[in-house]
Amino acid sequence: MTTACDNLDGRPRGWAAAAGLAFGVCVLTLAFYGFSANSADPDLWGHVLFGQRLLQSGVLERVDTYSWTAAGAPWINHEVLAELCLAWVHRLAGGSGLFWLMTCCGLATWWWALRLGAERLTRSERWIAWSVAALASVEIAFGFAARPQMFTGLALVALLWLLRRSAAGRVGWALALPLLFGLWINLHGGALAGVVLLWLTAITASPLEQWAGRWMPLTLTPRRVRVALWLAAPAATVALLANPWGLGLFRWLLACVSLQRPEIPEWNPTPWGWDHAPFFALLVLAAGAWFASRRPKPLWEAAVLGALAVAALHSVRHTPLFCIAALALMPRYVADALQLGQAHLARVAKLVRQPAAQAAACLAFAVLTAAMVMAFWQRDRDTLGTMAVPRSQYPLAAIDFIRQHDLTGNLLVFFDWGELCLWELPGCAVSFDGRADTCYPTSLTVEHWKFYLAGPCSAAHLDTGRAALALLPHLPGAIWLAHQPGWTVAYADPLAVVLVQDRTRFPRLAGLSLPVAAGPLAVTGRARFPDAPPPARTSPLAIRPGSG
Repeated sequence: MTTACDNLDGRPRGWAAAAGLAFGVCVLTLAFYGFSANSADPDLWGHVLFGQRLLQSGVLERVDTYSWTAAGAPWINHEVLAELCLAWVHRLAGGSGLFWLMTCCGLATWWWALRLGAERLTRSERWIAWSVAALASVEIAFGFAARPQMFTGLALVALLWLLRRSAAGRVGWALALPLLFGLWINLHGGALAGVVLLWLTAITASPLEQWAGRWMPLTLTPRRVRVALWLAAPAATVALLANPWGLGLFRWLLACVSLQRPEIPEWNPTPWGWDHAPFFALLVLAAGAWFASRRPKPLWEAAVLGALAVAALHSVRHTPLFCIAALALMPRYVADALQLGQAHLARVAKLVRQPAAQAAACLAFAVLTAAMVMAFWQRDRDTLGTMAVPRSQYPLAAIDFIRQHDLTGNLLVFFDWGELCLWELPGCAVSFDGRADTCYPTSLTVEHWKFYLAGPCSAAHLDTGRAALALLPHLPGAIWLAHQPGWTVAYADPLAVVLVQDRTRFPRLAGLSLPVAAGPLAVTGRARFPDAPPPARTSPLAIRPGSG
């Protein structure tokens, strides 16, 4: 039966069609705005640098050669394939290439999840999937900086797509699961979470379904699908060994799961508040739709969503993964739940069919789209189409001072700035950088954060006497160091301070009235991510000041 808003083939027309088009364009614009946020991640310099080194030498580095605190220590670079990809794209197209790789990867992940979520929905129900997609895009975009983790989002959708196809009886797709994990493990450590989801799927596709089916309508998995999943799960687990470190990487990933990282916000539990309101809204919506829907559903989908929900509540960095899965799996159950409440929504449905309401919705969506386009322009007009480096977040002015005055040697540096310094200051070996537990011992990590936040530190783990200079934010550690014998503040701006040990070792500081102070302009605006390859490292690890 058609309405006044439909053609005979069921397609909307008039204001209904215009409102639907405006809604779709608005959602697409929202997704593009989120996934095109172009501020550089603190580790981006390192990822591109390590990939460039591998492209140039053809030799995979297995020990640390970049720091003076962990020099020679084993280095498990578990993202080597992602870094090769980032380095190759940067070599071809510079910062713009990185921007478009990040944006396209995010949009592809989101679109694929949307297409998966819209499966088996009627034309009139697809707005539900698009509404979920609008909500999910805000949270998913949180995890799509230009870094290896973006490949985990794409791999997760691929996993859900293969599981959906396999569960539907096309068991041949299960053969692709080990291939997926063999690739995934070399892109990002999120492959470990993926294989856990695969095992959960295999476990729930068992007599457990028949037991759970006593309390809820479930779709029972055919026997041949169960067999395929139980063959694919161990094969995919073995595929995780297809990496340069073999079993060592697998053991390291398992150890990392138990590590506490209170100093890194995205590893902390997801806080209740507006920042992650889309995640909590989707969490409530997914739970409500699952229990309200009368449609038979596979138990494995509940297991996947439940596991990712627990992971997301435990750690902020997992909220995008839950939202990807929610977008891919739950729209059909939301649609079914809404059908049950159709009588209560009759007035809303009647209002929506009114041409005046449709025209108002069309105008509202158009205004929202225009507002997002303007916001995009205001955000990116100086760095449009490339990666951006906010001066209020990264000490670019301080680094310029270090370069201009030829300050080289062991550098005591803040964690978030370590890999920026690897790129920009090849004459300095850093004390600590974003590689964290891939090469730095836990005791050194703990001691660095004690130093940043309190000042005094144990020379057994972090000997500040071995440093020639320091680049630090205005935290207690910088204040404490400035009062230590032999240390002098050479430069300061509202973001960072540069200190040197024994200023006589640096001839270009002679005659300067220290400290050199810079005002707010030093930390204003955004710079473009460098298009040129990183400079060659021309000096070995620096030595102890005054020792030679």
